[in-house]
Amino acid sequence: MSPWKSMIAGSVRKTLPINSGPRLFAAATYYSIKDGVTFLKHTKANFVRAAGVARKTELSYRSWRKKNVHHVPDVVSSRQTLTTFAVLVEVEPGATVADVRRTTESVNRQIGCAGRSIPVPRSSKLGEVLDSVGEDFILFLRAGSELSPYALADVSKQHRIDPALEIIVFDSDVRGTLGRKDARFRPAWSPEVLLGANYLDRAFAIKRTSIVVSDTTPFSDRGVWEFLLAGRYSERVAGNVSHVLLTEARPGDGRVDQDDADMVREVLARFGEQADTGPHGEVVRVRFQPESWPSVSIVIPTRHSRSNLGRLLPSLARTDYPEFNVRIIDNGGESTENSAWYVSNSADIDLTVQWWTETPFNYSRVNNVAARSTNGEVIVMLNDDTQIVDPLWLKEMVGLLLRDGVGTVGVQHRQADGLIQHGGVMLGPGGFADNLFAGLEPDSTTLIGPTAWYRNTLAVTGACMAIRRTDFEEVNGLDEAFILCGSDVVLGLDQIIRGLRNVVVPFDTVRHFESLTRGTAVPAEDFYASYWRYHPWLQGGDPYVSPNVSRLSSVPRYRDPRDENPVKIALEVLGRSFMKHAQSSSISEEASALIGTASISAEEVATVHRLHEEFSGPLEIKTINWFIPDIDMPFFGGLNTAFRLAAKLKREHGVQNRFVVLAGPNRAFVASALTAAFPDLADSDIAFYDGTDEQIAAIPPADAAIATLWLTAIHVAKSSGVKRKFYLMQDYEPSFYPASTLFAMAEESYRLGLYGICNTVSMHSIYTGMYGGEATYFTPAVDQSIYHARGRREKAADEPVTIFAYARDHFRNCWELVYSALTEIKRIHGDGVRIVAAGARYLPDSADFIDLGLLDYRATGRLYRETDIGLTMQISRHPSYLPLELMSSGVPMVAPDSDWFTWLFSDEENSLLTMRTLDDIVAKLDKLVRDPELRRELSQNALATIATGHADWEVALNGVFAYISDPSGAKALERPATV
Repeated sequence: MSPWKSMIAGSVRKTLPINSGPRLFAAATYYSIKDGVTFLKHTKANFVRAAGVARKTELSYRSWRKKNVHHVPDVVSSRQTLTTFAVLVEVEPGATVADVRRTTESVNRQIGCAGRSIPVPRSSKLGEVLDSVGEDFILFLRAGSELSPYALADVSKQHRIDPALEIIVFDSDVRGTLGRKDARFRPAWSPEVLLGANYLDRAFAIKRTSIVVSDTTPFSDRGVWEFLLAGRYSERVAGNVSHVLLTEARPGDGRVDQDDADMVREVLARFGEQADTGPHGEVVRVRFQPESWPSVSIVIPTRHSRSNLGRLLPSLARTDYPEFNVRIIDNGGESTENSAWYVSNSADIDLTVQWWTETPFNYSRVNNVAARSTNGEVIVMLNDDTQIVDPLWLKEMVGLLLRDGVGTVGVQHRQADGLIQHGGVMLGPGGFADNLFAGLEPDSTTLIGPTAWYRNTLAVTGACMAIRRTDFEEVNGLDEAFILCGSDVVLGLDQIIRGLRNVVVPFDTVRHFESLTRGTAVPAEDFYASYWRYHPWLQGGDPYVSPNVSRLSSVPRYRDPRDENPVKIALEVLGRSFMKHAQSSSISEEASALIGTASISAEEVATVHRLHEEFSGPLEIKTINWFIPDIDMPFFGGLNTAFRLAAKLKREHGVQNRFVVLAGPNRAFVASALTAAFPDLADSDIAFYDGTDEQIAAIPPADAAIATLWLTAIHVAKSSGVKRKFYLMQDYEPSFYPASTLFAMAEESYRLGLYGICNTVSMHSIYTGMYGGEATYFTPAVDQSIYHARGRREKAADEPVTIFAYARDHFRNCWELVYSALTEIKRIHGDGVRIVAAGARYLPDSADFIDLGLLDYRATGRLYRETDIGLTMQISRHPSYLPLELMSSGVPMVAPDSDWFTWLFSDEENSLLTMRTLDDIVAKLDKLVRDPELRRELSQNALATIATGHADWEVALNGVFAYISDPSGAKALERPATV
């Protein structure tokens, strides 16, 4: 490294916290440089901009309120969707008549939804009070507090959207002498936070029938906390309204006492959880005491840093835990001297040293290999630059880990100066990830509550993380696409996807002297790998940090509407432009832009036919050029199938794939997308072109070329240097457009003489029967590691029916029909149905649907296993993969009655088929909502359909290579009759 590079890198490491936005920008710039001038140019453009974001003046609460005007909720008058409310007003000693009046008048002033106020003396027995309440939901307010005018209407709408909710949480503030202040924003349901403190306080409404109280539960702060703990609510029944709906008369003191700790212990004991509890400032400290402790293996990677290990090992030896072993994996070089050092410095520790020599170095792989060479039931990953402060640290972590639903446990790390270094992982700052609360004093108060609370977060740092071995292996350990940073975050996200929680212990138990050994430079590859795994949360938000909190700062501050989208920031770091993907009506403009690159002559088409005549018969296929459009997301749809096929051809037949991308050059981005979807494609060649004849002619030769889109089909037909040309036809693409120039150009792509590889018998029929092409076909399958019915959740009799629909307003999805039909079903059935939409956030505020936005594809399987009815309404001649994935998860479908879909759907056997009219879609949905027996029958038959014909992608694609090698002679794939 040159001196000037070392100087700049060293300065960055000293001044910028790891994973901070400025640090990430600087690192991304650093790894893209070619010379000093480029470095300085990129640094000025990226680093200064990021630092400016971090330094931006924080909004005051008053300014934030002005910039975030609360929308007025829709008012629904239908009796079947009207939620009723009782507001219990706690009258404590010393409360005045004016205090009570202030609260009751705020209830009386509610707009769009009424509530009944019931003043109740403090410490009244809650059970007796509740016996006189018949309303659906109850609020527990203190005298003197005030509800906003639309509070009950907001809560009612949330319950109307999701009638499965039993508790609905909202935000609050405090009335001060100069106005409202001290906003408190609440995260997604966080059971471990609730263990140590009632983070909801009184800012919630709860269903009367779900309240669990004992005979002695008082109406008090402790009593409210007690029934919240005793309810054992889950994420599925806990919802959030992220608006400030409650103004308290005064801030709480935030302290807990021994009586609070005793209450927590007693509630846990009711559910068979034994724990020692005690007050610890603003939190009850809970140390679980299981009947037996699982064995633990502690994995410590090091580059033989004796200074770090000399501090860590003696502190580790003081650990109070019945059975644990330590495996150090050392890449500092095996020698007699180094081995002797371990012998003399490992007294009182069951220690094994494993010497690591594999290159190139990959931190994720190092930890995976070390973890799998141990035998503990629990794996603890621990950095060598840590120090154990509390001998009970391991019991505290493992005790929490053994709770039902917990995936990983980490700790709040302190720096050498005593400031917080890590309080959990937050996604968003700098476009990637950062350590929550970094740089704050311990026991600070923030917009999302004190730093002293337990935390549920998206992930915890791998510097000190405990995970059950079974959970570690279920997700295949740390993702080795990450070289140095990020795989610990992904390990946490993997637990979230599986429906588990990650927990941060807030006490000073393990300190972290970060990066004393490895330095702090982040490999560029880790930024790209992070983007593909973080994207759903960068796009949709971090559920454990309120949408009212800025997504750009690890220290909670008010969100500014001018804050940039984290996805935009991430893409800029990766050298990409940020575009909002939505349906465009500018068909004429798009056609005009494409006419030049979508043109082909009759002579060029004739050349394709002559080429195939010249190279007819068996041909050894060693290289393939895949012509693909720019990659937005590699995990879905037709591109994913193309990548899957390419990976299979490489794996089984040694084919060298080259991806020829119709986009501006960005090799690292495309390579990381391929690797994220299919690691087998990691070493694929990548080329870029702009669609012009000159650039098409410059594409390197190959034995075969395969088009994946109608526009690339034209380019494949025009390309030179290949012996055989194919069209991977996965939908009838002309139907993506109205009758227009674009329709005509797309349709012409089927008359180019390319050999067809058709996704479904329907596409084969179109290609061969309508356009006279030569083709084979495969029947699509489902990834049953994700889409399966194991553990499928069956609806209880008193629960609403869940309907799922893909919410993306593209022409071919018939979204207008789907939206109208679901709106009518909701009007008919009210609280009897809950409608879940996912795919993209296009729903209007007036929709009574649960809008999940864009999900990680791995998370959709769990969602489908909780779905009772699926709705798809494709207008094109391919039904998409959605119905197969739903059916594979045991979901009965309502689908279009189309001759093109008979290979999958059978009316009243594995689905209900409908005309593409509003009335008939509503009628079929209504029939399934009302008939649980029919749902069960269709579900079983849907599973049978998948099992017999769509259960294995490897089998589905088995004949493709034979066809590519000899289109005229291949018999591996059946030639079907015209549909």
